Amino acid sequence: MRILELYADFHVDHATEGEKHCRPGWVNVPCPFCTGNPGYHLGYNMETNHYHCWRCGGKFPDKVISKLLNIPPKEARELIKKYGGSSRRSRKETKAKINLTPYKYPTGEIKLKSNHKKYLLGRGFDPELLEAVWGVSGTGPVAYLDKINYSHRILAPIFWEGQEVSFQTRHMKSSPEFKYMACPMAREIIHHQRILYGKPLEWGRRGVCVEGITDVWRMGVRAFGVFGIDYTPYQVRRIKQHFDEVIILFDPDPQARKQAEKLRDELEYFKVKVHIEDIQQDPGSMSQEDADHLMKQLL
Repeated sequence: MRILELYADFHVDHATEGEKHCRPGWVNVPCPFCTGNPGYHLGYNMETNHYHCWRCGGKFPDKVISKLLNIPPKEARELIKKYGGSSRRSRKETKAKINLTPYKYPTGEIKLKSNHKKYLLGRGFDPELLEAVWGVSGTGPVAYLDKINYSHRILAPIFWEGQEVSFQTRHMKSSPEFKYMACPMAREIIHHQRILYGKPLEWGRRGVCVEGITDVWRMGVRAFGVFGIDYTPYQVRRIKQHFDEVIILFDPDPQARKQAEKLRDELEYFKVKVHIEDIQQDPGSMSQEDADHLMKQLL
């Protein structure tokens, strides 16, 4: 069942792996069937399609959804089917997962060379600063990983809790087939859309949310990115954990504005104070002077 999508659509408070009471492969909610210490004790196993409360035991999905959403069991079963699930617990056994595809970079030399620096300078960035602060490098003419061509790209490592867990690349041409390409999902230590891009130790409790990595570079270490406007429920949870107040600074096009409003509504449900700032151009295309002035005003 697409449980994260269901929870997001119906604003169900939940915890994902890495958070309290939640193990890998589980999504947890406060149990509506028992009382005791507060916490996310009722877990849903995304592989076996079953619920289990660490205090009061197993539960059938239709009973849980009925209770969580305060709807009749029949309506809950229809809703579960709509989200690709089953009302009964699966007998499928959970198999141990072995990481056969370790995290690594594409082939070839990974280094910030003259062509990369020329591209970055043309966009108003300081290559040496990006290399020092963000670990930015570049790929050469032959750069493959799992048969994916990463040649002639800017490469940005992605860190979470002090560990490099993934990377994202940006092609140096203005209109390639795939402008941004991330590390293959099977090789990521943590999928990049489960976390936020930036420097958490610099954020504080008030932050600026932008779309991509270049937007973060432009706006500075107080900003964080969600890797595009198609953010995930995992990232909403991360934002809630780290910030009391968020200023959303998405691109000015209608689709980005719509997503900004959706993100605002979801964060406000979790009691995060949110403001959408109207801008005339995407943050990554601003001059550094204008970006610094805007951040000073916002923060």
